[in-house]
Amino acid sequence: MTKSSSEDWSKKMASGGKPLWMSSPSGSTTKFSTDGKYAIVLMTYEIRVYFIGTRQCIRTISLDLHGVIDSYLDPQDPNQLILFKNDGEIITVNWKDKISQPIVSTQSVAPTTGTSISILSIVSVHRDFLYLITGKNTSASSNSSNSPSASISAHTRHIIKVNRASQEIYEVLEVANVTKYAISLNKKKVCFVTSNHECVLVDMASVLYASEVEAEEVGAGNVSKEVIPFAYRSPITSLAVSNESVVAIGTMAGAIQILYGGITENKSQRLLKWHIDHVRSLQFTPDGSYLLSGGLEKVLVFWQLDTDKTQFLPRLNGTIEKISIDINKPDFYSLLLKIPITRGSDKDENDSNKNNSNANGSINNGTFNNTNNEEDDEEASYEVLVVSAVDLVSRLSVHGIRPKFANSNIKSTLAKTKKRFSKLNNDYDVSKLKHDYSSIFEVHPKTQQLYFPRGATIQGYDLIRNEQSFIQNAAPLLTTGKVRSESKLIDPEISSLSFSYDGQWMCTFDTISTSEVDNLISKNDSQYALKFWKFIDTSNTSTNTPTSAGSASSTGHWELSTKIIDPHGPSNPILSITAAPSNYHNGLAFLTADNKGGLRIWRPRIPKEIYQNMKSANNSKLQQTAWTLRKSKPSGALVSNAVSTCWSEDGSIIILGHECSITAFNTHTLEEITQFQIPAMSGSRIRSLSILGNYLIVLSKTRITSFDLLSGTFTPLCAKVNTTLGAKNLIAIDKINELVCLAVNSYKENKESNQLVINSKILVFKPDQLKPVFSVHHDQGISSIRQFRSSFIFVDLNSRVGVVSSSTLSAKENIEGEDSDLSNDMSKMLIQAQAAADIVNSRAVSTTSRSASTSNVSNGHADEETQFDRTIDINTFQPIFENLDGVQIDSLFDKIVKIIK
Repeated sequence: MTKSSSEDWSKKMASGGKPLWMSSPSGSTTKFSTDGKYAIVLMTYEIRVYFIGTRQCIRTISLDLHGVIDSYLDPQDPNQLILFKNDGEIITVNWKDKISQPIVSTQSVAPTTGTSISILSIVSVHRDFLYLITGKNTSASSNSSNSPSASISAHTRHIIKVNRASQEIYEVLEVANVTKYAISLNKKKVCFVTSNHECVLVDMASVLYASEVEAEEVGAGNVSKEVIPFAYRSPITSLAVSNESVVAIGTMAGAIQILYGGITENKSQRLLKWHIDHVRSLQFTPDGSYLLSGGLEKVLVFWQLDTDKTQFLPRLNGTIEKISIDINKPDFYSLLLKIPITRGSDKDENDSNKNNSNANGSINNGTFNNTNNEEDDEEASYEVLVVSAVDLVSRLSVHGIRPKFANSNIKSTLAKTKKRFSKLNNDYDVSKLKHDYSSIFEVHPKTQQLYFPRGATIQGYDLIRNEQSFIQNAAPLLTTGKVRSESKLIDPEISSLSFSYDGQWMCTFDTISTSEVDNLISKNDSQYALKFWKFIDTSNTSTNTPTSAGSASSTGHWELSTKIIDPHGPSNPILSITAAPSNYHNGLAFLTADNKGGLRIWRPRIPKEIYQNMKSANNSKLQQTAWTLRKSKPSGALVSNAVSTCWSEDGSIIILGHECSITAFNTHTLEEITQFQIPAMSGSRIRSLSILGNYLIVLSKTRITSFDLLSGTFTPLCAKVNTTLGAKNLIAIDKINELVCLAVNSYKENKESNQLVINSKILVFKPDQLKPVFSVHHDQGISSIRQFRSSFIFVDLNSRVGVVSSSTLSAKENIEGEDSDLSNDMSKMLIQAQAAADIVNSRAVSTTSRSASTSNVSNGHADEETQFDRTIDINTFQPIFENLDGVQIDSLFDKIVKIIK
């Protein structure tokens, strides 16, 4: 094994999190350049610049964007993007030019001296002035369209004007008892909705174009405003105002109320009815002829206001949280879609022996809650979708990774833990986490793509391109949005997945819980399904030469091959799925273990010869391969979710960890191996088992240990740790370089915010040494970690992907990769050459003299043919290896074929 020192290792972040959700109603995640060719997308930890024509990300800028409420292109320099934070900080970033330091400047604006009033929204940005809305920061409850209780909270809002050079502040207007506000696309109209069911419509035209001298005289008495009362009393969830002073109010009941303002307008108010639940977002087109609305139905609705006709863009990937139209690209609609959160139960250790536990220790017994809060807004996954206004076809789609955390209410659980610890006078162990924040993801062995199960879907993510590859529906799912009582319908939950050694097969396990809406006696029962998926390659459908599944050049999809209901019995969920090593039936097998310690081995059934012949005759007809049960070990009586399994590299031994015991079984009979007993080494409930060379790596609730299976002795690797139920996702092994990587989370009190946060540490060990090869701190908690090429890849609680790698091992992999590619090419060449040689040697080569042949033909008969086999040895190929400088593989193969023939 190549030796590497601690200096050779490094940690770096490979992705910028998820699309940024902004608390400002006018804040858009996507901005367009002045020429409309580039889209600037804000992520939580980076800025991405996309070229619209190719949909490719051409630049990324790493920057923590938490607290950003809005962004604007600088009128003085369109190559610069101005970012506004709610605490008054203003950051100017050069988004276009490739420079070493993209941050141009940072400044701060204090709206009111001596107070802590925050900036809530940006009305407009001019060369000399900024126009801001300030007030108490209640974005999660009063300004967010996601909160049904928005109509309850009412606060005073201020419109102020700030001199960009001198930082002088001028008060423009004050409006009391505001529950919602909106800004028109041309930035001239601002609409406030009050708790008195009045709409205050403000015309900012006289203020926006006032000179610096005139700005001092601008006040509430000089601003044109209009008060419009309205009668509809349903709680307000969204608001929009057009350039022509038309106001749209979205309600919790689904109705949209239209108000007409302006001196020349004299139209009666009316209601638009299509939505049957919360209207999350509203936006007028620049000409005011159309109103766009979105809600829980996952449908974008177009209202033609003059004719009352409607058009629809249905079946979007999530609920529509925001609809934005950029003045630089008015023919594009930018949508911010929210991916629903599937609630987990976050079971405690005391509940671990219940039947409804899963591999993460958190079976989904909850539903997606439509009543969102601040934690939902900041911790949910989002997607940016840009569609053309002409044909409603997608022009850009931006995703982050979508991990499913065992506990999605991270902030609320940390707040509760903080209160609990405060009662202990800070006398507590920071390494003992009270909740499980782990998540599941796996790396495909061939494509190296990341697979994230979330609810009933699996997301494939290409880390090299830093973009989503596909979304696979692995279980039955309601494609439309859930409204009203439909929110009680529980989606299936994928709790485990695994890939075969060659990457051609995928095994998943999902759970379907009985929905509360059914009100059945068996409402606590669950149905389990084990599914086997085959990768169908569609890259070479026109040829008869198949490519390996998961190869970098292949394109295709996963197709369900076999579905087994309740594979271990009606009340026994599968907690562990382990793929067979390559030495056991070429890796075409999966081992499953349930919560009672039962084991089952599944292998594919080879189709009959007649079906194979049908497939060879008609390549478009795919053969159906059924996976069947081959061997099983009965379940015991002890129920526990502390279950883990591993397979020896030669495929002869299976090791099962159940509760605190570790047992070895013969793979061929699934009988316990009594001649070899593994000593008690866990010390507590088992989290994970792994075999690395000759070593058995055991991670339990309180320790990590290593055991030499050949000598039967413990190694120096034995350390105390504190882990939660999902700790099996926090350990990874590198079998090639013989390394163990462990992520350890702990609490830390943030003195600035006086909040409890989660930090982590990543440790890389050799299996026979206690001293880590490498250790590094991370400023966020880690939810999962896996082996990736010659590195380790992890996902933190901010949905970011990081890589821990060694330059020495990476260089070794590159060299071996080149050799491997050359050896693979040579191997394929020799196999084809051998096939050609077999064909040549299997048939007889007849040699007769030219004269004898002529004589025989003239006599009307033929002599017996003289047959001999052509001898091929090393001397046959020696001439072509005398000069190989500059010879390509294809040319070398052609020369070999010519010699054989």
